[in-house]
Amino acid sequence: MVIETAGRTREVLIQYKRVKNMWLRVGEDGSLKITCSRYVTQKQIREFILSREKWIEKTEASMRKKQDTCSWGEGDTAVWMGRTLEVRCAESRTDFMDIEDDTLVFYLRHDTPENRRTVFYRTASRQLALMIQERRDELDRSVCTAYGKPLPKITVKYMTSRWGSCTPSKAHISISSRLIHFPYQCLEYVLTHEYAHMLVSNHSKQFWHEVEVRMPGFRAAERLLKQ
Repeated sequence: MVIETAGRTREVLIQYKRVKNMWLRVGEDGSLKITCSRYVTQKQIREFILSREKWIEKTEASMRKKQDTCSWGEGDTAVWMGRTLEVRCAESRTDFMDIEDDTLVFYLRHDTPENRRTVFYRTASRQLALMIQERRDELDRSVCTAYGKPLPKITVKYMTSRWGSCTPSKAHISISSRLIHFPYQCLEYVLTHEYAHMLVSNHSKQFWHEVEVRMPGFRAAERLLKQ
């Protein structure tokens, strides 16, 4: 289904489940995902989406705000692991970045905002992958080995609508590279959160118990991510 709403034409992905209510989610590419009963008609789906137009606009504005954690010009700032760093750019034969004292330096063949963003999140993904590797050993033992679950494949990628996700049936966890903007405890929390989903798929009391057992101070990190 395709629909015109909130200022643009959008693809609508419909997932039928045994649910009483209709649920709407906005994708990173602007697409819409509807979860509803198979007895709901396409006319009802269209009416529901159009009634939520203001919510769609607000949700996308929030997603864009999350993307704007960094400024990308010379003399602007970028946030790396909770630290605000001044941005400096230098010419180079290869594209990379480095942190020198309180300055984040982009070394670029062609200095453009797009190149800076690409280099920044590519470097972020590598850094997060290293930190995940250090943290996952304990989670592999306490979650997967202890309960007979397969060790998950962990992917770091750029996501705006969520900090992480877990697909237990495929033993796959995704982590957002945007976590590089926050202190280490936020990565630790998201990783622990997604590992807990290997044991409990929902957000019941049992799920939060599994999180707290492995990270007693997780609420502080959760609050940082909600700011």
